[in-house]
Amino acid sequence: MIKTIAPTSPILSKYIECFYIYEGKFNSVFSYVAFPHFNTGLSFFKGASVHRQNWSLQISENTDVGVHIEILGKYVKPVFLEYKGQLKEISIVFKPVGLNRFFKDNYLSLAPKFSQELKNDVWGKFGENLFSSDDDISKIESFLLSQFCDNQEVSSIENSLKLLENSNEQISISDIANKAGLNLKTFQRQFQKHMGCSPVEYRRIYRFRSTLTNKLNSTQIKNLTEITYEEGYYDQSYLIKEFRKITNHNPKDFFKSTSKVDGDKIIWEIK
Repeated sequence: MIKTIAPTSPILSKYIECFYIYEGKFNSVFSYVAFPHFNTGLSFFKGASVHRQNWSLQISENTDVGVHIEILGKYVKPVFLEYKGQLKEISIVFKPVGLNRFFKDNYLSLAPKFSQELKNDVWGKFGENLFSSDDDISKIESFLLSQFCDNQEVSSIENSLKLLENSNEQISISDIANKAGLNLKTFQRQFQKHMGCSPVEYRRIYRFRSTLTNKLNSTQIKNLTEITYEEGYYDQSYLIKEFRKITNHNPKDFFKSTSKVDGDKIIWEIK
């Protein structure tokens, strides 16, 4: 039902986690919950209409609709998605900051809400021709390489992520701004513009995803105390509080309900 594919281009591999393809069958229903992520999703849908409401997306078969492009914002709550019917989706999962390398407009201006239609003439024209052959991923890679652009401001934010992601060294946001050569307000403004969230929110989301990967990919059975220590949470009660904010579950229930999809690139709560 879902197939993930790694980019073949070294340039794209730096900015894209994976592509994935979903193909629904006649009268099929597939639903899952996606949790906050530091990556960013952009999807091309063929033969589908999209309805958004209260942190949920319903994607339904609609043969009267052409190609629709949906882009996710930096959501901080779980998002419920439901697919109905025979439709096709090709998604690009961008790494942090990655999406900014392929658009002239910044991420926040493209995706201020948790999810929205992407209205862009260049991408829209490409989308119209995307599903015309079986070599869809090759088409996307060629298109992305044609859109690739460098941006010094984006590079500065990209470098700051390494400091935010370091759970063993809790550097203050002010110190990170200084290391980036910016005052605090300028750094926070540029970060919000290109990441769609504040540096503090990004750190919370990254720590959560790191904990999730650590737990699900470990060959050893780890308890909450071990995870708390390894991921840099203040204490176990703080970890539990953070998980409830981000997932609406306590950690034990959350880990029981989630599963990896086609490898370890995608982790959802399948309904």
